[in-house]
Amino acid sequence: MEKERVQLIEEKKNAELQALKTQINPHFIFNSLNNIYSLVYQNSDKALPALEELSQLLRYSTKDLEKDFILLDKEVGYMESLIALEKLRIKNPELILFNKDLKNPKLSISPMLLVPFVENAFKHGDINGKGMELKVSDDNGRLHFYLRNFKKQRMKDFSSGIGIGNVRKRLQLIYPDKHWLEITETEDTFIVDLKIDLNTNKLTAY
Repeated sequence: MEKERVQLIEEKKNAELQALKTQINPHFIFNSLNNIYSLVYQNSDKALPALEELSQLLRYSTKDLEKDFILLDKEVGYMESLIALEKLRIKNPELILFNKDLKNPKLSISPMLLVPFVENAFKHGDINGKGMELKVSDDNGRLHFYLRNFKKQRMKDFSSGIGIGNVRKRLQLIYPDKHWLEITETEDTFIVDLKIDLNTNKLTAY
């Protein structure tokens, strides 16, 4: 009976994780398509490069979301492709500051844990006016993700989006007692400070 109970708990956990993963992909694609639609509508010469970036993102997501863990540099690659896609539509791309310092890019991480924060910043932040600061680093198997962006005027309840709520739940399921997440929200700014111990993953990333 005890073995059956443990098995049922594990199956429930896996089912919850799979359901959360399927929430991410359509949400992510929908926002990207909206950006490209805007470029096409404006007859912008940036539309084709944007489509190429999106196809790269789709190749990542359709292949890697099925896995329990992927390489850390692949997850960061998601962010880099997203940033490249967004830079095509904003007026001041130089205001996006991205610092990457990966000592061990072959660490494994659950896919799409970091990207929703970046996506949320682009969707709701004042990127054109004030930009965004993003840092990703690792030290002895411990990941540190930091993001700071400025809110658009009259933007409320910045942290209640589908993507962020999804990440909170997945962190609790996958990294219980192995992560630290602090979200600081003021009248003007939104800051995400996330640390995860990646030494605890049970599966090997491909």
